[in-house]
Parts: sequence; C-alpha cells; structure tokens
Amino acid sequence: MYKQCSYITYGIIFIFTSIGLLFVYPIISNLVNATSLTPLSDTLSISGGYGTSGPETINTLGVSHSITYTSPSLSSGDTITVYIQTGSTIGGGECNCGFSSVAVTSGAKTTENGTTIATNTNYTVATNVTDSNYPNYTFTSITITTTGAIPSGASVIISGITATNPPTVTSSTNQYLIDITDTNGDDGSLAIPIITNGSVTVTGVVPPTITFNLSSNSTSFGVMQIGTVNTSTPSTTLTLSTNAKSGAEISVYDQGNGTTSGMYSSLDNHTIPSSSTTLTAGTEGYGINASVTSTNGTGGVVGSLTIQNPYNGTGNSVGALSTTSQELASTSSPLYIVTTQVNYLASISVTTPSGVYQDQVTYIATGNF
Repeated sequence: MYKQCSYITYGIIFIFTSIGLLFVYPIISNLVNATSLTPLSDTLSISGGYGTSGPETINTLGVSHSITYTSPSLSSGDTITVYIQTGSTIGGGECNCGFSSVAVTSGAKTTENGTTIATNTNYTVATNVTDSNYPNYTFTSITITTTGAIPSGASVIISGITATNPPTVTSSTNQYLIDITDTNGDDGSLAIPIITNGSVTVTGVVPPTITFNLSSNSTSFGVMQIGTVNTSTPSTTLTLSTNAKSGAEISVYDQGNGTTSGMYSSLDNHTIPSSSTTLTAGTEGYGINASVTSTNGTGGVVGSLTIQNPYNGTGNSVGALSTTSQELASTSSPLYIVTTQVNYLASISVTTPSGVYQDQVTYIATGNF
C-alpha cells in the first residue's frame, strides 16, 4: 500500500529595521493526504488466473475479477483506475479488459442490495501503460467514471472485470499486480497468484450393491383340511435393497416333482398341481400371492416394487408356480429396504392321497445395473 502526501512547510518571515521588529508574516499551508484503499481484495472466478485449471483452459474462458475495498469520499464524475499488470514478465499478460459494474454498499462484500454508481458504459481501456507506483512494469488500465457519489467508508465492489489470459506462464515471481487509484490520489494495490492448476480432482467409487433376505426358510400347512383353503405359516417376507440405476426384479420358481410344479408326495407319487386360479375348498390347487408391505418414505424405505400378475391377487386368488423362473415383482428405480410378503395357499379334495407333501420354492433377486 502507498500513501502519497504533499506538504508546504510552515514558515515565518521576520523583518528587522534599525528601530526593531517591524512585522511578522506567517506562511502556513494546508496538509493534503491521500488515503490507502484498505482492506483490498480480489475474488477470482478461477483460481490463479493463468494456465490450466482443472478441465477448463483459463486462457480460453478468461478470468473474472471482483475487487472490493473501503473507499474515501468521491463525487459523481470522479474516476477510479484499475491497473492490471501485463507484459512478458508474467507470460504475456491479460488483455481485452472490461467490467460489468461498480456498486457501493454499507460494509458488504457483495453487490446484493448495493447502489450501482457505474456501469460498463462508463469506462475506457488503455494498454501497455505505466503506473507511477510500479515504473518497471507494464499494465492494462481500466478508468471508470462514477455516475454517483461514494460516501466515505462505503464498500466499493468493482465487479466483472474480465480478461483473456496468455497461453503460457513465464513469470519468475508467480504473481502479478493490480493497483487502484482514484481522482483524489487514493491508492491501493494487491497481488494475484499465478498457478498452472488451481483445482483438485476429487474421485470416489460407489460400488454396485444389492442385498436380498428371506425372513425364514421354511413354512408349513400343518394338517391340511378338505373343507377349507389352507394357508401355511409363517408367510415369507422378502427384503430387497439395491443402488442399481434401473432397479431390480424378484423371480420365483419351484421344484415340484422335478418336472411338474406343485406339492409332491413321493410316497404316493402324487402332485397337488399349481395353477393361477381362485382356490376353492374341496378342489385340489396350490399357489402363492404377494403384496408389498413397506411404502416409499417410511422407516427409511426408498422406492417400491410392483407385484406382477398373476401373483398380485388377494384372498384365495393365487398365481401358479413353475419349474422355470417367473417374475414375481419388479421396479425400474433404486430401492432400499422394500419388503414383500408372500403367502402360500393350498386346497385338497377327497381323492387326494394321504401322505407328506412338500415343495421347494426359490426366490432370486436381480439388479439392473
């Protein structure tokens, strides 16, 4: 920072004659002070201002500066000049400079609720100029004429100074200077770092996940009755979670007698057949139905499943099992802790041979990653 001061020394002229002191004439001047513009900061749209930053080439996109400082009093029509260091010492320098606006706020560092006192029509640009504070450097200057008064102590925000940067960096100091002066000789300067890469590439891997659980691995009809539709206990709860972007599906198949689906008794070599129907007491039949028992958004649950026909029946309505895989339920989106309850129902007739009947039902969950 620089303070520029000019003084006229206090002086007194004494004139003596032979009869003594004749008169005393004081010479007193006014003291003129230029104020330092502080605190002075520059927020850049891309770190460093030169070279390559991450995936974006700065010399193609350009850098946007937003300069903030506390100002002394200025009148409408006064000027603010921003000097941006250029030249071979910093790799070719910035050029084609312009700005969007100058605003005044009460201590704020943003233009929100600020009063605009200059726009991008109130400026001139000069290239390859010198700055008396830094005579050994070359600058591009932006001289802005204010269209409104700036009260003392106000926060001045010069927004949107943009520049096209050089394709290479040859600076030995790894910085360039910005100097600001105004009509009253008030002055402030700051340094901008030159870096070839101001970004950090952050990577991480989210692995594909899928979890699938059955509440139990056995269920029983007990002693089946002729005069009713029998329901086994317990029902089976299927719990599925996956981050597969296209969702997942649950499939089901059964063992039967090895070739035919159903409840099979090896002692009597008889199968209670499985079919898609509404079971009635006294008529042989066997199947399953299912329903989604968790709902989207409750208990941490995300997503839902759609039960496929014919397994979406209720009451005694069942879907047939098959020795080949059949789609039981599906979704096209990721899901988390979605539960499905599967019920097993069977009915027998007076001609159903006595014996122990069993079936093995297998469920498969497949994620669509």
